[in-house]
Amino acid sequence: MWSHWIFLSLILLPAAVSAAKCKAAPKSVQNVQMCCPLPLPNWGAYNSECGQSGIQPSCRLACIFNATRALQGRQLNLTHVRPMLERAFTNPDIIDAYASNFASCASLVHSKYQELTQISKQSDACDRHALFYSLCAYSRLMRRCPANVWQRANKQCQEARAYMKTCAWPALKMFMKST
Repeated sequence: MWSHWIFLSLILLPAAVSAAKCKAAPKSVQNVQMCCPLPLPNWGAYNSECGQSGIQPSCRLACIFNATRALQGRQLNLTHVRPMLERAFTNPDIIDAYASNFASCASLVHSKYQELTQISKQSDACDRHALFYSLCAYSRLMRRCPANVWQRANKQCQEARAYMKTCAWPALKMFMKST
């Protein structure tokens, strides 16, 4: 009998402690540009293919991701993500950071898409998979920002990074609510 309770407490206690740590996200989780001041992608590089896709970010990104085959159906095709990024950025460190972030977001966005649609304030004028993959990759710069750019002396950035490492899904949900 006691062994049953000990076994349950060993399994449930870490989950409860982890959930308690993830309740109050620091507001700095939303300040990616403050902590990792990188240039934004030059999606204008795709004007020849997607200039007529409209002004909605979901439509523009859906067009770019489909034109580059980075999105096939609703799945992210990682072999085509890097070439897409190489056209939107010139700095290899930025390309590496984003490519790594897209890879870490691939299964998360795919599995949590329905929940993300409820959280996001972004227009659903077009399919939002490409938009959510992009926002996820951008938010993950809190964890994977090039070292030469990361604002390591900023206490708020340190707190945001620590929260993002421990509570990646709650951090992404908070970030999505603010965009």
